[in-house]
Amino acid sequence: MSETLLPRGLVFDIKRDCSEDGPGIRTTVFFKGCPLRCVWCQNPEGQTARPGIAFRRELCDPSLCKTDVAGPCAGVCPTSCLMLAGDYLTVRHQLCDRCDHCFQHCVNAAIRPVGYWLSLDELLYKVLIDRKFFESTGGGVTVSGGEPTMQMHFVGEFLKQLRRQGVDTAIETCGFFNYASFAKQVLPHLSRIYFDLKVMDEGEHLRLTGQSNRPILENLTRLAHVATIPLTVRVPLVPSITATAENLDAIARFLHDNGISDVTLLPYNPLWQDKPSQLGMSPTPLNCGFMSPQQLDSCVQRINESS
Repeated sequence: MSETLLPRGLVFDIKRDCSEDGPGIRTTVFFKGCPLRCVWCQNPEGQTARPGIAFRRELCDPSLCKTDVAGPCAGVCPTSCLMLAGDYLTVRHQLCDRCDHCFQHCVNAAIRPVGYWLSLDELLYKVLIDRKFFESTGGGVTVSGGEPTMQMHFVGEFLKQLRRQGVDTAIETCGFFNYASFAKQVLPHLSRIYFDLKVMDEGEHLRLTGQSNRPILENLTRLAHVATIPLTVRVPLVPSITATAENLDAIARFLHDNGISDVTLLPYNPLWQDKPSQLGMSPTPLNCGFMSPQQLDSCVQRINESS
């Protein structure tokens, strides 16, 4: 397919040597854009479907680059996204058009890009560098996000090319997508699916993620009955939010009713909570820490007893 007809993909990270995103050693591509706004989102940089910047204030020292008029980073910003006021740099994220002039002028790398566009050939080159690791360990490539189905056409073409070259492919999805498009463009090119199931009560799901869970449950039900590849449901365990007895019981019943037995429980990781401020987002304070082994065991027992 001509590159002129195929849009580029918006990626915010490529992680190599991954062992938790499928079998073997994998390279995971994180695509930008997500229809959900989970209050516990550990990758908030993947939510918006456009490139942006992150600003780590603790690394910024305007005294190292200040001039009589403005610091070099602010001086080269054409949209006034960056403004130096006294000894403080102010970042107005909504004005950033990602001209990328500022990064080379930031002495301490306090400003960094979040998201970049890649052509299909560029992305294939970046991941196929690791082909030998895939072949020797039974690994492959996993597409994640954000939500990769937000870029359905590009992701489908990317997966198709990987399968043509014999690479194992996996997707990590929140499940909120158009099923007909997914079945046509993405599903035929997958080796396995990892499907997130978060909150069963529709009202709570809407409150906590900004979307109804109806499309998610409908998509999972259909995949459970038609998919001929491994389907694993992943449940994020957020204390007092998703990891409640009521929610876990409801998840277990749903899985049992749909004949789904492959389930992975994902303990909550609180280390993401400094990200929103770096991205110019309003933080959602959660009084949640790492789960104790006892808490995790209790969740596992709950799922097993209710299924």
